[in-house]
Amino acid sequence: MEPPKGRISTKPRRFQQVVADLQYTVFSVIRWRMANANHLQVTALGSGFFVAKDVFLTCSHVLNSAENPHQDGDTYHLAGHFAGKFAVHEIRQTAVGRDIFLYPDCDLGLIKAGGDVNQPYVALGYEDVPVGLEIGVAGYPLPRLIQGADGKLQTAGLIFRVAKGVVTASYKTNIQASTTVLPELPVVEVNFLFVPGNSGGPVFNAETGRVLAFVHGYQVIKIGERLETVTAIPQLPPGVGNSYIGAVHAVYSVAIKLDPVRAHIEQHGATL
Repeated sequence: MEPPKGRISTKPRRFQQVVADLQYTVFSVIRWRMANANHLQVTALGSGFFVAKDVFLTCSHVLNSAENPHQDGDTYHLAGHFAGKFAVHEIRQTAVGRDIFLYPDCDLGLIKAGGDVNQPYVALGYEDVPVGLEIGVAGYPLPRLIQGADGKLQTAGLIFRVAKGVVTASYKTNIQASTTVLPELPVVEVNFLFVPGNSGGPVFNAETGRVLAFVHGYQVIKIGERLETVTAIPQLPPGVGNSYIGAVHAVYSVAIKLDPVRAHIEQHGATL
């Protein structure tokens, strides 16, 4: 099958075909950094997707978290699997304001990834997202990175994953992003769990592939507690009792709608 060219289609089609097209636009964000003269540090940070042939969207917290912030001079690989092949966009010696653009007030990060004329990109939607709409999410969660003896990255641990569900709610809320609270952002909520590495990936209309939001993270709400008793472990360590308090949680994943980031991404060349 020929890969899509330019902006991917929004023609209504089966979810499987939507995913097959969208996969060409979604990549894992991997940072390469010289930790010292003898050690190259390679870290998978999250996911993201192309919104133009040379503009890549992810979360600000993916690129510049409080625990692992961006440093000018970092090299980024945008790595993906599709059609049985492994593809990488390499952006060397990056700098904020030149290749990396951070908008922490809406958790947006953009990477200028060069002008590959063959790079497909998503169609964007800024319309209302109704409750009950069937949506998909895509990305490279839970990556396992292994460097071979030759220093090259082994790619088997980068697995493209998708999920499908419905929008359980659409509203504005304050979002906790690292040590900062982002006030009154419009979000899309689903009731399946986004896992580490999903951040920055697209949330898209399951029928058309049009991207409506990007993954931020999840919220856990405690709804109850109960006394649990351990029965499966025949012999517990000394001093460890067989009873404990178990918490019951509701987990809701949230993605940030594109409305508050529209001006930023259009400034860098991404349009409808």
